[in-house]
Amino acid sequence: MRSFPLTKSKLVQNNNLKHFFTVYQQAIAICLSIAMVYGFLAGRAILSLAMFLFFLNAIWNVKASKVREQKWWFLGLAWVGLYALSYFWSEDIPYWQERFQVKYAFVILPIAFGVLPGLTIKHLKWLSWGISVLAIGGCIYSLSFYFKNTDEILKGYFYSKVLTTPAYKDHIRFSVFIALSIIWNCFIFNKISIKWQKIALILTIIFLALYLHILAVRSGLIVLYSFLILYVLALFFRKKVALGSSIIASFLLLLFIAYQNIPSFRLKIEYGLYSLNEYKKGNESAGYSDIGRLISYKMAGKIIQENPIMGVGAGDLRAAMKEKYQEFSPSTKPEQMIVPHNQAMVVCLVGGVFTLIVYLVWLFYPIAHVKRNRNGFYVFATWFALLICLMVEPMLEVQLGVFVYLFALLWIIKAAEIKA
Repeated sequence: MRSFPLTKSKLVQNNNLKHFFTVYQQAIAICLSIAMVYGFLAGRAILSLAMFLFFLNAIWNVKASKVREQKWWFLGLAWVGLYALSYFWSEDIPYWQERFQVKYAFVILPIAFGVLPGLTIKHLKWLSWGISVLAIGGCIYSLSFYFKNTDEILKGYFYSKVLTTPAYKDHIRFSVFIALSIIWNCFIFNKISIKWQKIALILTIIFLALYLHILAVRSGLIVLYSFLILYVLALFFRKKVALGSSIIASFLLLLFIAYQNIPSFRLKIEYGLYSLNEYKKGNESAGYSDIGRLISYKMAGKIIQENPIMGVGAGDLRAAMKEKYQEFSPSTKPEQMIVPHNQAMVVCLVGGVFTLIVYLVWLFYPIAHVKRNRNGFYVFATWFALLICLMVEPMLEVQLGVFVYLFALLWIIKAAEIKA
């Protein structure tokens, strides 16, 4: 007789818990997304924990039929799984573990976003302000180093050294994050109706764009410029030639002003031109970052020709590259023996041509059903910007790179589902 009230009490508690998650599941997802961004900027442990909790929150009470619908998730598991199979022909197992562990987000984030219940414009606004505050805070933190020791910082720019940034001083991933934040804020702009919020968003976009030119990291600038180019092309396609032309003219004018007035931006351009001139003269020293990338492509190409079917394995990627450097570029210092700065080449090196094919199918799948509307444009623009990143960086070989790629692409796809 006494057991019945206890059973009923537990049932009530379960119903209350179910009601809580039903009502607040989307809000929890937003809070955990902001926590992920904070973790990206300041703590890997927080990032990993927030991703896992986001996954648990999203899959709570989900039906199996919903899971079976997530084709992009299955494609991601396929190429990462093939990548993992290289364990069997890798000798350096600790390095294989290092390469594989950073891809754990592929297992949980795509499925979590795919099954997460529908969101509202209000949720997107919360996310936007949370990301913007953290992005601005990260930029201010970075700029504090610039203004403390401007002369010393600027000297480093002619030797391919840049300003200190959050995200564990990973200036490449941080610059891409800032550029993608600008794209996201442009996307959300039309969904905001309150005047002061629109003004705040415009000021945020301007500040982040200005910071990107002070930081002067090419990856972030390329992401920003690719978005501007696509935006202008979209205007031309809609026969808004005058507006598109005025944006081009304004952009070129602002670039000229930036070159004249932002020393770090000017020095970065001059360094790039100097490296290109040295390469044309026949100088193939890996001491120049740009030339070093070109050398890495040559070394990777030789390895792929020798191991086209199965690759060399994730564990032996570093050793295989080092061997080629010693054979064909012996003057390259050990710290300059880098893996190729191209994600597709890395995938092919690791798992061969078949793994590369599966990876490419996964890569292009998100744009297979992009709608021809404003939301569809921003999905394509984000995907295209990230595609360029993958072409010039092995972005998916580091934890922060995997996070930036999946977080940006999955959120814009999720947001594009909202009709408004």
